[in-house]
Amino acid sequence: MTHEWVSDEPLRIGAKLRHARLMLGLSLCEVGERIGVTEGYLSKLENNRSQASMATLHRLVGALGMNMSELFATSSDDGLPITVVRAGSRPKLVTGHRRAGNQVTLERLVPGSPGQLLQINIHVIAPGGGSLEPISHDGQEFGFALAGLVEITVDNHAIQIGEGDSFYFDSSLAHSYRNIGNTEARILWVNTPPTF
Repeated sequence: MTHEWVSDEPLRIGAKLRHARLMLGLSLCEVGERIGVTEGYLSKLENNRSQASMATLHRLVGALGMNMSELFATSSDDGLPITVVRAGSRPKLVTGHRRAGNQVTLERLVPGSPGQLLQINIHVIAPGGGSLEPISHDGQEFGFALAGLVEITVDNHAIQIGEGDSFYFDSSLAHSYRNIGNTEARILWVNTPPTF
């Protein structure tokens, strides 16, 4: 599964991962053992030669004491008390390998910044795609289906969500989702605290 925040050019996350690991004084081997991946795989991630699944990247940033918002944050020095993200310039996290069945794009509606309490994205999910490997973390999640048909599984309970439906769950429960329809699904998704 590929993961890149993209606008016009994809952001490279390898240097941030390496910096976070070195600041903790951890070897590639130690981090790999903590999250269940090889040292070689982590080296490829740090050198931007490979990309992780959403679940693996989530475990990795957790092991490094950070979250995905911090990993993909870009600086904004305009000094204004309001942030506006224009429709045509939203950063996107693309997870596009068909063979992995993931095919999800997260469109950031609010850029990540220190102290931010909410994380808000539009999950754009291709037919058959989704975040298929269950994850869990601290926090709460809310979603509103803008289009399509998605099956969300929380704590082994699968629920179908269609256009106009909303949902809420405790993020500490294992959760995953997939598009079970024949068209692209779009979900307005809110997390607190930010984890992606």
